[in-house]
Amino acid sequence: MQIAENTLLTIPSVTRRARLSFACVAALLLPLTACGGESDDETSAADPNIVTAWFNGESIPKDEFAALKDEHGITVEWDIRGDAILTDLLRMRDAGEDLPDLVEIDSQLVPAFMEAGLLEPMTADIEKWEEEDPELYATVPPSVWEDGTYDGQIYHFPNKSLVDALYYNIDLLEQANVAPPPYATYPDLLNAARQVQQAIPDLPAYYGTGGTSQDRMFRWLYSFGTPFEGPVPQLTSEQGVATIDWLQTMFEDGIVDPEFMIGQQDEAKGAFVAGQLPFIDEGLNGGPGFMLDDFVYGENWATAPSPIDVANGGKEVGFPRGWSMTEGTENGYQASLVMRYLSEREIAAERYLELETGIVQSIPVLEEDIPAAQPFFTAELMERFRALEVQVPPSTFTNAVGEVLVNLVEEVTVEGTPESPQQIAERYQAELDELE
Repeated sequence: MQIAENTLLTIPSVTRRARLSFACVAALLLPLTACGGESDDETSAADPNIVTAWFNGESIPKDEFAALKDEHGITVEWDIRGDAILTDLLRMRDAGEDLPDLVEIDSQLVPAFMEAGLLEPMTADIEKWEEEDPELYATVPPSVWEDGTYDGQIYHFPNKSLVDALYYNIDLLEQANVAPPPYATYPDLLNAARQVQQAIPDLPAYYGTGGTSQDRMFRWLYSFGTPFEGPVPQLTSEQGVATIDWLQTMFEDGIVDPEFMIGQQDEAKGAFVAGQLPFIDEGLNGGPGFMLDDFVYGENWATAPSPIDVANGGKEVGFPRGWSMTEGTENGYQASLVMRYLSEREIAAERYLELETGIVQSIPVLEEDIPAAQPFFTAELMERFRALEVQVPPSTFTNAVGEVLVNLVEEVTVEGTPESPQQIAERYQAELDELE
């Protein structure tokens, strides 16, 4: 599906965390794979007592918004659409169907939705929130609104984010007499993994990642200090080549298992809880899955911040996701009440601590609930999360960049290649540059 040129918008604003760049929205289009839920494509947008919300992930409040209905008389019809939200909205608009009022989307994709004319500013409704419920409004970090502002208007409410930690097996490191993290750089981590490999040569792998999304490549590149132009990493830079060299070396030295680096079966997570993997980079929302009776935090495993090569410009990067209102919604105020409801401390804590969504942007949850419930979310990791100043750059073709980076990871760590890191960088850089 192509977007006509006359639908393009100029969105010149910047936030404190990102610079925007634009290209064809079509690069973002994904297959139509709708998830099950509680609403059909035919919505009741004109009914002020009904708000339709599409979730990206399965983190629906347990009461399914019953308390919101009791207090405000609003029924929330929800659906889980995953990453097909963009294509579903375009299809529905082309068919003349009513759009949902709210959509939960990855923050880096906001410009693509705006360029397609799918989003509506919600500044006035957020101002009403501050006026009507200042106490709840104050629980949202101010940076959230800064990051959701484009062209002087609030188009997005990034109310949760993902950040990774380095999980490590205490028993294996002690057995190999290897100093535990934190490590300053990923090459330092590689050296530690090599030492474990020498001491315990029969493990399936010595480093893994919890999943195979494009996020991990963005994180590694930022960690090495790779410069970016908009969403495009400069792979041919010294830091970009170093990132590829690190990945290639881990493959060639048997530090990673190719099966752990591809697919969606979470093989690395399984190996970690089985005591067969010394190191795994995994989101903090995945930590509860490691809290087992026979795999005890603080005794068998622990966490540390992932390496950041500060000397070479390395930075921690976040992966926010949040809510936007669709263009033409007649229930903007009612939709804002849904966002308020999701921000209430009890609901926000439930979504993160029990439903394992991204880390919620709620000050009381961050300061009180998480430290009490998740010992692996250490004070050092919390400080790093709350100080995040970089996110994956929003643009109309960030997703297309990510697809190229996924291919790079798979070629280098799953298939293997005789090319040098410099040659690999030059080849993929040319492919990335064509996306601009």
